[in-house]
Amino acid sequence: MRRTIIPTAALLLAVATLTGCGDDGAAASTTAAPTTQAPATTTAPATTAAEEPPETVPEEEPAVEFTLASPVFDDGGNIPVGFTCDGANDSPELVFAGVPAGTTSLALTVIDPDGQDWIHWIAWNLPADSAGLLMNVPAGDLPDGTRQGANDFAGMTGEGGTFPQGGGTIRVNGWDGPCPGSSPHRYVFTLYALTGTIDLPTGTPGIDVWIAIEQARADGSLIGEATLTGMYPPG
Repeated sequence: MRRTIIPTAALLLAVATLTGCGDDGAAASTTAAPTTQAPATTTAPATTAAEEPPETVPEEEPAVEFTLASPVFDDGGNIPVGFTCDGANDSPELVFAGVPAGTTSLALTVIDPDGQDWIHWIAWNLPADSAGLLMNVPAGDLPDGTRQGANDFAGMTGEGGTFPQGGGTIRVNGWDGPCPGSSPHRYVFTLYALTGTIDLPTGTPGIDVWIAIEQARADGSLIGEATLTGMYPPG
């Protein structure tokens, strides 16, 4: 039987080849796989809500003060002689302003507190939208519906008589001006705002109308009053 003899050189070459292949495999098996990192988390910038402008509250218009004034004398000032028994006995011009809301009618009194509350003029049921009264206003020129009562001169000489001093004619129903003598007196003009009307006829004695006004105060239907004070004669 023949034997096949492998040359020594060829055998060594085969061993070397096998050894090299084994080293390559080991190296390949120990190579670390590349590491992949998750992308960094990015935080969106915080958003600030748009600030709303502060709510604007409309300012309320200041209420107009209820006033009674006259262009012929200031409050606390002297009443000119032409409006007294020493002159023409004209009624002074009056101006009304700031009549309260809810007013139905106005009433007017002129009283001398230094002469035992002597009534010089009393009128009522003036319309609420009246802006005032003209100087020396005749009864026929009063606002519609307005009535005038008898002042306290009625008990002296009656309508058409003359004042005890001066030459003025007494009207009785309507204005009769200051006539105090030599001592200065105050004359208080008062304008009343009422939620109703006074059901009394023209010529009613002034004291009865004044009582009706005070009754309106008591029952709450008098909602405002304004005053103007004049002096006569000058102090």
